[in-house]
Order: sequence, then C-alpha cells, then structure tokens
Amino acid sequence: MIRKFKYKRIKTLVIASLFSLNIFSACLPASAAADNMPFPYDSKYPYGTFSSLADNQSTADQLLLTEWEQWKNERITTSGAKGYKRVQRDASTSFDTVSEGLGYGMILAVYFGEQPLFDDLYRYVKLFLNSNGLMSWHIDSSGNIVGTDGIGAATDADEDIAIALVFAHKKWGSNGSIQYESEAKNYISKIFTKMVEQGTYVLKPGDTFGGSNCTNPSYFAPAWYRIFADFTGNTAWNNVADKCYEIVDRAKNSNTGLVPDWCTANGTQASGRGFDFKYDAIRYQWRTAIDYSWYGTQKAKTNCDQISNFFKNIGVSNIKDGYTISGSQISSNHSATFVSCCAASALTGEDATYARNIYNECIRVKDSGNYTYYGNSLRLMALLYTTGNFPNLYKYTPQQELKGDVNNDNTVDALDFAELKKAVLTQVFTNINVSNADMNSDGSIDAIDIALLKLKLLN
Repeated sequence: MIRKFKYKRIKTLVIASLFSLNIFSACLPASAAADNMPFPYDSKYPYGTFSSLADNQSTADQLLLTEWEQWKNERITTSGAKGYKRVQRDASTSFDTVSEGLGYGMILAVYFGEQPLFDDLYRYVKLFLNSNGLMSWHIDSSGNIVGTDGIGAATDADEDIAIALVFAHKKWGSNGSIQYESEAKNYISKIFTKMVEQGTYVLKPGDTFGGSNCTNPSYFAPAWYRIFADFTGNTAWNNVADKCYEIVDRAKNSNTGLVPDWCTANGTQASGRGFDFKYDAIRYQWRTAIDYSWYGTQKAKTNCDQISNFFKNIGVSNIKDGYTISGSQISSNHSATFVSCCAASALTGEDATYARNIYNECIRVKDSGNYTYYGNSLRLMALLYTTGNFPNLYKYTPQQELKGDVNNDNTVDALDFAELKKAVLTQVFTNINVSNADMNSDGSIDAIDIALLKLKLLN
C-alpha cells in the first residue's frame, strides 16, 4: 500500500509538471517556432567512415555549446546594427562587418537552433541588399557601406546566406514573420542570375566581376548547389557543381592536391590574383568534404584525401598557414583556420589515428589577440561538422528518442536503471545518453528521472 501511494504521488507530480510545461509553452513568443530538429544532432552521415571524431559524444556536444556561447559573446553585437544584430570582425578591422560573417552567423544560428538571432541577422542582411538583390560585402561598425567597392556582393557569403534560409525553412517552417521558403528561393535565383557565368556554369566570385577569367575555388560549395537544384527545381545548379570539380582538376597540383586562392576556369593564374594555397584556398577542403559526407561524391573524396595526405605527412602540430600549391611552406603560423579546415577534410578518409589527432588539434588551437574572427568562425563550423552535428538539414530526419535507454543499446531495461542510478549518485554523466536519461526533459538528471524510469519499467 505504501509503495502504491508513492507511485501515485510521483505520477501526480509528473502530471502537474506536464501541465506547467503546457502553460509555459503557451506563453512562448509567437515568433519562436517549434524546433523539429534540435541540437545536438549526433548524426551518422550517409557516406564515409567517420561522422564524429570525438572520443566522447556528450563531452563534444557540451564543448560545442560552450564554444557557441563564447563565439556569440565575441562576434554578435547590436552596436551599429540599426536595431538588429550583426556579426562583427575583430580589432584588426575595427570591428567592422563583412557579408561572409553573416553567412557564417546564420548557418551557426540555424544549427544551434536560435531563431530570434537568425531572424535579426537576416534582417540586418536585408538592410544592405544592393541593386542586384544581394548583400553588399563590406559595412563599417557604424552601419555604413565602405566605399564604392563595398557595395558589391561576395558569392561565398550569399550562397551561405541562401543555404541557411533553406535550412531555416526545414527547421522552423515558413509561417512566421519571415517566409524563409520564398526568401530562400528568391535569393538563390538572384545568385544564379548574377553569380553564375551564363553558358559556362562557372561560379563568379562576385556579382560584378569574375567568371572564366577569375574564380575562387574556396567559394565552391557543391553540396549547397545540389540542395539549390532540388529546392528550386533549377537543375542547372548541378552543372555548377560539376564545373567546380572540372576547374579544380585543372588548377590543383597533381602531387599535393593543393588548390590556389584564385585561378581561371582553365586552372591558370588569374591576372593580379594570388596563386598560392593560403587563407582563401584552405576553405576548399572544408566545403568539398561536406559534398562527400552528404552526397557521396567520389571526386570530393579524392580531392580531400589527397590534401589530407599532404598534411598528414607534415604532421598535425607542424601545419603552417601558407604553401605554394606544389607544397613549399611560405608562412610560419599555426592557426585555427588551417588546422580546422584540415580536420574537416579528414572526414573523407579512413585513417582513424590521423583523423582523431587533427580533430584534437582543432580543439586545442584557437586564435587569440586582434585576429580572431576568421579562424575561430571556421573552427566552430569544423567542430560542428567533425562531431556529427552538421547533418544535411534539407534531408535530415531526427532519430527517435528512446527515453530510458540510458546505455544506448536500443532497449529499456534494468541495466539502464542501474546506469542512471550510478550516474546520479556519482554525478558523472559522460558514459550515458543524457537526453534519454532525462526522463522528464527538464534539462537535468536527478532522482526524479530515476523514479520515472522505475515507473516505466514497472509498467
């Protein structure tokens, strides 16, 4: 009788808690749509040996949340944002804003599930759309476009903004104050019209210059273009993806796999542009590796594996921030930019030792001082990707939670109860599935969760 009373009491508390949660949910702002794809994703990519390089997934997920908060504290500001929010660079550029940063910020906001921040960033983007309907690339800290050159748009930024809008539609729907679906289709259309060279499918680096005479391999994002093709029905985007690989085949060094910062569509040096593997080119492998993880593109694997082999021979602690494409070192810094993009490229390979070493180096190496925007932004993106937390949100189906499956064996039984009880007593949660252990989804693991799991087993 006493035991039955205890269980009835617990059930009463649970019902009361659920009732409170319903009241709380009803009080949420109308603009905060339900997130049907919450972080963490802890997903298995459709292709490749690796999805997460972390030794402990729960620790990796917590690290990401910590890094995200630090990134926002340094990069997100309302100052000079005209009532919204912007991504600021660092002291080296007087905390200005570039459209590239808005692309990174919107992608990060959608993956971490922060819709109000995402909306503020996109509304800031729309303040600076140029006559082509694309974002002016350079704005100072007071909200002024910098010179006549700053009016033009940068392709890498706009394609990131567009893909973030697609993901926002998939994640939150388009019934709120921003119609993500129509905004995304409109934006993608403008990119195709103004940033793809007509007749050749060469990706231009901006809306007002470049094409066959000048392009940038680090802007190539073939996984994005496959989504654009399906999302809009414009299958010509698949031709753009193919053309990117054609150009890289001509431009990369056959021994090292390294690509230049800039080149022509024939793979030769573009007039007045750098032809070394430096702070532009390093991003090529990060953007390309995703095309293998999501779509299994063999050319992406071939290219990234070759670059990974080059850096594996150098050693993760010896990676520097500049090489000729033939492999001669021309700079001496060990930076977050280079380490993080090399870590991303490791996901196309099969060498577990190298992959985990470069992942751990990515965690260790973080830029400081006056130059923190670029490297630390790419580092956070790479950490998402290399922990299985960068799934293709356009096609993503969340794994079903199995509440009570504390030990991740796809069943709920006495072993789970023992593991949960041990975790609560020791306050060590690194060896359990925290989401499944949080029986009442209140964000903490405690005695109530033990009681609820016991009820589930008894019933």
